[in-house]
Amino acid sequence: MEPISPYPRVHILPSLLTIGNFACGFFSIVFCLNALFFSTRGQTMEKSTDSVQVSAVAMAVSMADAKGTRDNEFLSSPKGSLARSSYLLQWACVIIFIGMLFDMLDGRVARMMGASSEFGKELDSLADITTFGVAPPIIVNSLWISVMPVTSSWWGQVLIFGAVYAACAMLRLARYNVESGTADKNIFTGLPSPAAAGCVVTAVMVAYGDYPAIEAFCRYLDALIGPGMNAFQVKVNILGLFLIVPGLLMVSSIPFVHVSNRYLSGKKSFTLLVLAVILLALLWQEPRIVMFLLFNGYMVWGVVAAARKKWLGKKDPIIDEEPQSESADGDDTA
Repeated sequence: MEPISPYPRVHILPSLLTIGNFACGFFSIVFCLNALFFSTRGQTMEKSTDSVQVSAVAMAVSMADAKGTRDNEFLSSPKGSLARSSYLLQWACVIIFIGMLFDMLDGRVARMMGASSEFGKELDSLADITTFGVAPPIIVNSLWISVMPVTSSWWGQVLIFGAVYAACAMLRLARYNVESGTADKNIFTGLPSPAAAGCVVTAVMVAYGDYPAIEAFCRYLDALIGPGMNAFQVKVNILGLFLIVPGLLMVSSIPFVHVSNRYLSGKKSFTLLVLAVILLALLWQEPRIVMFLLFNGYMVWGVVAAARKKWLGKKDPIIDEEPQSESADGDDTA
């Protein structure tokens, strides 16, 4: 007689993909901790050279400019440490998108293998809360601590908004698990947690970019409400406040279209394929801005469509249209 194992049997491949999603969130958090170390090291070295204040502009170097941080001589300088901190924080954002890829694959692979289970659903939620619920506010808080002076009074607000975002992500995933058996597979109730994380991390990536219009707007805000911050510090404060928006939308009742099930599953029109090719070309040319517009446009579109339907009685052609595919077999990620 075969002995009964105290552990349940699990499907290896989908579980490994879900663990890959969790690992991305874990590495993102670790990158933030390492970034704080290098930022503190750079500030300490600048103070030892009689520098009055660490310039936040030094943190705003691009990833391409920070490639030289592998050089030991450069790392030993204040500028090198700050550049390394910037480099790690940007990679903390990039790895969130890798987690999204794992998150899309695990559910799809599980359905293809007929391996969907309660264990997989709960494991997926635990991975999602790490990668899409905890890591994004830690990225924003780490960036804020790295570039703002220690005398700033905004740290408490940024910390609270980050905690609200993480709590809303946890509540959103718990609600999704309860409602997943009866919910419409083509519509999400509330902003999905990967989309909320995408809104935050793409905003961080845009903050690191060199865009004259954004710089001018931040300088105008500083002159309007002050006092004495540079453009990058203004961006970081805006990021801290921005956390509350996708956070609260995750626990709202606003419907958001399931892009994968609605537009990527089954046979679609040739026009949609052409649009996808154009989108990929734009992503290659200017990934930061395009990704920011995609994620935040998705968020804004859902809010506007819900407002139009509630107050004007107008149905949205995207959210309220009937799906063209015969079955919705895409990812059901919350």
